[in-house]
Formats: sequence, C-alpha cells, structure tokens
Amino acid sequence: MKELGNEVANTRNFALIGHTGGGKTTLAEALLFAAGAITAPGSVAEGNSHLDTTPEEKERQHTLSSSIYTFNHPHHDGFRLTLVDTPGDPNFQGDGQIALHALDGALLVLSAVDGVQVGSESMWQVAEQVGIPVLAFVNGMDRDRADFSAAFESLKTLGGLKPVRIALPAGEGPKLKGVIDLCAMQLWTNGEAGAIPAELAEEARAARTELVEAVAECDDALLEKYLEAGELDDEEIHRGLIKATRTRALLPVLCGAASTLVGVANALGAICTLLPSPEQRPPFMGSDGAPVAADPKAEFSARVFKTSIDRYAGKLSVLRVVSGTLQEGATLLDTTSGAKQRIGKLLTLRGGEHEDVATATPGEVVAVAKLKDVHTGDSLHAEKCDAPLPPIALPHGVLSYAVTAKSKGDEDKLFSSLGKLVEEDPTLQLGRDPSTGEFLLTGMGELHIRITVARLLRLYEVEAELKTPKVPYRETITRRAENVEGKLKKQSGGKGMFGVCYLTLEPLPRGEGFVFSDEIAGGAIPRNLIPAVEKGCVEAALAGPLAGYPVVDLKVRCTDGKHHSVDSNEMAFKLAGSFGFKEAVMQGRPTLLEPVMNAQITAPDDHLGDVMGDLSSRRGRVQGTEVRGGSQVIRAQVPMAEMLEYASALTSLTGGKGAFHMEFAHYDEVPSSERDKLIEAAKKTREESG
Repeated sequence: MKELGNEVANTRNFALIGHTGGGKTTLAEALLFAAGAITAPGSVAEGNSHLDTTPEEKERQHTLSSSIYTFNHPHHDGFRLTLVDTPGDPNFQGDGQIALHALDGALLVLSAVDGVQVGSESMWQVAEQVGIPVLAFVNGMDRDRADFSAAFESLKTLGGLKPVRIALPAGEGPKLKGVIDLCAMQLWTNGEAGAIPAELAEEARAARTELVEAVAECDDALLEKYLEAGELDDEEIHRGLIKATRTRALLPVLCGAASTLVGVANALGAICTLLPSPEQRPPFMGSDGAPVAADPKAEFSARVFKTSIDRYAGKLSVLRVVSGTLQEGATLLDTTSGAKQRIGKLLTLRGGEHEDVATATPGEVVAVAKLKDVHTGDSLHAEKCDAPLPPIALPHGVLSYAVTAKSKGDEDKLFSSLGKLVEEDPTLQLGRDPSTGEFLLTGMGELHIRITVARLLRLYEVEAELKTPKVPYRETITRRAENVEGKLKKQSGGKGMFGVCYLTLEPLPRGEGFVFSDEIAGGAIPRNLIPAVEKGCVEAALAGPLAGYPVVDLKVRCTDGKHHSVDSNEMAFKLAGSFGFKEAVMQGRPTLLEPVMNAQITAPDDHLGDVMGDLSSRRGRVQGTEVRGGSQVIRAQVPMAEMLEYASALTSLTGGKGAFHMEFAHYDEVPSSERDKLIEAAKKTREESG
C-alpha cells in the first residue's frame, strides 16, 4: 500500500455506531472494499473479517472491541480515512463510547427491519454529548420485511437533530435495485449512475423537495432565495447540507445493503463530503477552556482512546493527534500521571495488522508501543504545554462478581493476568472490597465479565471462578448507652492485668463513621494508656454483635476509668475497651444497615410499567422520571442486595432494550423482616464454621 498522505484537510475520522446486528462490521468491510483498501470484503459469518479478528468475536459473530482501520480513498482526492468499528452490544459499547471522544464524526447504522434500537440510542446519546456530526445509514434494504420509511421515522424518536433523507432505495427486499441520490437526482446501480425510473420519479421529487426545504431552513440566505425562487441549485443544496450536517442541524439519512454493496459508494462519498476534517470539527478544548487548533506546527497534544495487547508488539496505546506533529523519539508528558513518556515507533492500524509510519499530524490515529503507565482516557502533550487536554471520562461498570482462582496456586497469576485485561479494557475494574475482603471484577454486564474470564483462560491459561459478591452490610446503634463499664481484672500469682474504663456511646448521622472522644479528667486513666482503650474499641467495632458486620456511625466517649500502678498496661486497657464497647453496643439497641444505590434505568415507553413494578418489588423508591427520545429514564434508590443480578432481570423485562447505571448513595436501616433473615444466616454460618 502506498504511503498515506498527511493533509489535515483531507482527513476523516469516524465511527460506525449502532445496535448489535445492524450490520456495522459488514458495512465497514464494504466501505474498505469500495475504497480499494482490501481486495474483497471479509465476512463475519465466515470468520474472515478484517475487523473482528479475536477468537471470541469469531465464535460469537459480534464485535466485542472497537477495531480501527486507516486507509486511503484514492477516488476522492486522496482522502485519508480512519474507520472505527464499535461494538453494538451494551455489554461492550463502553469501548466505542470512549472512541467517540477522539473522533470527528459518526455513521449511525440501523437495521431496515428493526429501525432504532437500544444500542442505537445509547451511542447516539454519547455522540450528542461529545457534539460530533452524525450521518445515518439504513442497512439491510435487501432483507425481507425491510421498511425504509419505518426505519426513517424511528430516527425521529432519538431527539435532537432533524433526520432528512438524502437517498431513497429503488425497491425493497429482494426487489432492491439500487439507491437514488436525492442531491444529484440519479439512480445508482452497480456503481453506475443512471436516470430515475418513471415509477419512482414522483416519490424522488417529493423527497428532494423535503431535503431542499430542510437545508434552506438551516441558512437564512438560502431560505430567502428558496422563498423567492422556489428552488435551490445543486451547488447551493450541497453547500447548505454540508453546513447543516457539521453544525448538527440535520441528520442526513442514507440507505442500502452492505452485503451486496448497494449504496456503499454513496455512503463513502457522504462521509468524505459531509463529515468534517480535524480543522472543521467542533474544536477540542484545553484545560483552560480555550480551543486547541488542529495545527501541525502547534504544541503537541493527543488523546489515548484505546489500549490493546498485541502478541508481537506488546501493549499498544492508540492515540488521536489533536495538535502538533509526532515523531519517533519525542518526549511527552502524560496529563494524568505527570510522567514523561518517550515515543517509539508509530504504527498505523489496519484491523489486526499495522504498519510503521514516520510522523503523525492532527487528525491522524496511530499506535505507540510500550508506553509505561499510559492508560485509555489519558492525554499526552508537549513538555511545556500550558493547557493540556482534559482526560476522557470513562464509563462506569454496572455489575460485579467476586472472582477467585479455581486452583489454589494460581492466585498471583490470576490477578496479574486480570490486571493486563483491565489495562486493555478500561470499562472493567478490579478491586478489593475492604469490608468483605472479596476481589471484585466489575464490568458493563454479565456477558462482558464472562467473556473476560474466557479470554483469561485462552490468553494466560488461568481459570477463574465467579460468585455473586457479598453485600457490605454494617451495624450501628439506635440509642444512647451511658457509662457502660469495660473491665479486665486478672491475677495469677505474679504481675496481674487490670484496667477499667467507662464508655458512653451515641448514634451519629449516616455516613459519619466511628468517632472516639477522650474525656478523661484527673488521671483516672494515664494519658499513655488511653490510646489502648481506643484501639480496643476500634478492633471490637470490626465485628458487630448481630451478624458480625462492622459497627459504624457512632461516637465513643471515654468518660472515666480506674487503673493500678503495677498491673495496668496497654493490653489490659485494650481488652477493657473492647469489653466495654461490646456491652455498650448491646445496650444501644443495635440494628443492621444496608447500602442503598442511586440507580438510573432507561427503558422503552411500553416497558415502563413492568420496570416500575419490578423496582417496587425490590424495595426501590422512585425519585423521578423523564422522557429521553422514545424511552423513559427512571431515577430510583434501591438496596444493593436487590440489584446484584439486576442486569439479567432488566434484559428479560425489556427484551434487551433496557440499560442501567448505579452508584452508591448511602446506608439505610434494614427492615426488620430482612434483618432477622440476615442475623439467622450469619448465626448459621458461624455454627457451620465451628
């Protein structure tokens, strides 16, 4: 392949986004073939895709991680394009959502049979947040039950941009012959332009009128001319459509069938024409709020939007150059860590393959090997950069499993190997819950985590077991316990053990934790022994009397005590503090607390009742709802114990069209019926363990 150009104006960086099964990867293969980047389109079904290259992707026939392919389009003024094929399954869409923060546009691919689906909506919302222009491609027009009009209408449920057709299908299903270009008013069949058939001429004229009106409404000068003349010429339509697309006033809609290449060349032309170059996109903003110019001569800055592990090159950090020019040997700073990074070879990515390049200028997407401590979401910049790019906000996982090694001797290997997978996929998190002692693997859904475990076995030959995590319950007191004695008196013939303290316990507001107050006066307990009383209380608070959970949200006041000049020591007062604390907690009428989560659930309108009813059965309290496109967003507070397996329940309730996110809100008292069950279960566990 010839050397890629480096003209910023001729650069296009775009993502294919949408719901799983819409044909994004098939369209990506067709676009690469139409541009001459590959000699034949690969097939997802046959396992020879240039983009879905991992064994897991081939087995499941779905994209599980964003795949990047940079190529020339020699038939369109030497354009250089970088295509990012993103996952459509909600379990893996976080990878594509991160990529959108580094690209200049997107092509929303939707099924001609199913129209907009939940995966379409979630990726659309991120594109809206990032503020990049979007085109839409209604794919699969050759399928039975294909319905372009219904798919087009479904785009109106997304909200925001106004969809406008710039192409029409010439037939649907098995009768699909080609596509009509409404700007040029030509029929494209097998790559050749021709006249529009008489039976489609009226529909085409009506659609073109809608297009002209939509374009005119986005530009005052064009609107004035249209109202006077009743028409716009092709050049005016073209210019107005470009402006309306790049300012996000319109959503141009194309159509075709990627599997038979119908409409693919038109889509490629629209990408080059309508989507912006790095100079024309909404500018990236520096930390000082000022735009960062896409200037090859400016100070260097780049965004790392993907990390991958290559079997030959090792760790690859994929970055998009925002400003300046990058060369091998350069020294950069990582915005997040502040560490200096020396740049090795620059690589252009073409699916599972890569080639060396000499330099990278604004808009280029390149990979750099073996950058230590550089992570997805980080920004790299010149050493003297005054206003670096802020890091990319990463999606949060929604489902956790406790993870352990199946074989006892594999613990170290398990966690070091998992660390590598977490490095590659930032939507995974691995951490230890200090209250339960469990190591938790958190991801975007059950499938996400289980495929991670499968990759762990394939890549590193270590087998992991997953379990539902323990809920980190807490215990607290509900009333004041005053002047409770903690006493240790032990005499065994020689030097004894003696210590007495008097403790008063008071409940604190939720979230206040544990507070110890030294209120000893007159030397009742020597100053050097009071910390021992506190230590005894702290250790006793690690396991409460009801079910063995940590005791929190209380204040311990040490008000008085007794000591012996010979027999008192730190151990004696530590034990006295522990005894007094345990007795005082029992007098304080202890109870159990459970973690409550803030949950945000998105569900289609027609499933709202089922979701609300299910939340109620989970002891959830709905805080409010709002309409977002064709869906309802429910904000609720729900006990964590009721949400451990919610991902699969929501999928079942909504047919896979629901999504949710949750984060910790606060601790609340467990209802008495649930409390008794938990105490009984803890008692049984203690008895079984001896």
